Amino acid sequence: MNSLECRVYYDSSQHPAPPEACEERLDVHTDPAAVEALIRLGLSPRTDLPAVFLSDPGGRLRIIGLRLEPAELESLAAGPGIGGIPTSRLVVYSSDWCPDCRRAKRVLDEAETPFEEIDIDQNPQAEAMVLARSGGRRVVPTLRFDDRLWAFNPDPPLLRRLLQS
Repeated sequence: MNSLECRVYYDSSQHPAPPEACEERLDVHTDPAAVEALIRLGLSPRTDLPAVFLSDPGGRLRIIGLRLEPAELESLAAGPGIGGIPTSRLVVYSSDWCPDCRRAKRVLDEAETPFEEIDIDQNPQAEAMVLARSGGRRVVPTLRFDDRLWAFNPDPPLLRRLLQS
């Protein structure tokens, strides 16, 4: 995954315009389609902004950052990396049968990054959360860094970049 396309959602009536690090800047105050896109992902245009969405060239959502401060938004959009975004708890939503999950957990172990694992085949609430955040796709592994940063099936190089501070 060499390049990710960046979209930032913000509300001009509540926040200043975000930095120009993202190619696409969507103002929910003036763009009803932007509001609908957020709601489809189970996000609130009132409480979850500003938000950064990073997608692969095929359009699949790979990373979401929510309720970002300007410096956090800039860091995630430029990197992507989570340096400067405080994270204290990492949850890995996975499945036993998933080779990508095993690779992601191996990268986390190598980086000595503690995480909690939840098997979405065994936990319907966790599966529903992954479906809601990923646009209806049952994506594993999904990584949740606190409640503000989500990564969907990051390949090992992207995951290593995310973990670098």
